[in-house]
Amino acid sequence: MSDDKSSYPKNYPLILKRLLDTPQLLPHESSKEFLQLFASFEDYGKPQNPRSYLAAYQATVLTWEVLRYQHMKIGVLDSHELAAPWFKDPASRPPMMKAIENAGFPPNALEVEAFQLALPALATIERLIVSAQKRLDKFLEELERTAKANARALRVAAEKAIAANTSVQSPASTK
Repeated sequence: MSDDKSSYPKNYPLILKRLLDTPQLLPHESSKEFLQLFASFEDYGKPQNPRSYLAAYQATVLTWEVLRYQHMKIGVLDSHELAAPWFKDPASRPPMMKAIENAGFPPNALEVEAFQLALPALATIERLIVSAQKRLDKFLEELERTAKANARALRVAAEKAIAANTSVQSPASTK
């Protein structure tokens, strides 16, 4: 598949062309990256008929959701306004540490507070990730019952996409 949307292969079902022309993405998400993810599922699954093309698309959407939620999780961890200078600018720590100590708090108080404030949002995002992963797994299990080779290839592609994204956006890499 090329990046030029007008040059889809002739064997693409019309509905797939429409879906790929207008992927349901958030404003900051990249349609180019979404299409690249679809292309990876297409490469792994080697769809031959409309059903297998649509299965590759659905696996792409479900995998994209998992990646989206993982990205949100990193954003929540990285976005706490008061804690951001502490984590991003080591030079800001000594005066902040002095203020924390003067107030009678332990040295790790800021980190603990940031975590506690983010915990409800993190728990919600974790549930979204688990839910998206379960939907993806259920979809792929059903697909395996009806088209084992294609489903196994899509599962491998999903696992590789999620693993690659996780290693790129781990919390340790954002600090």
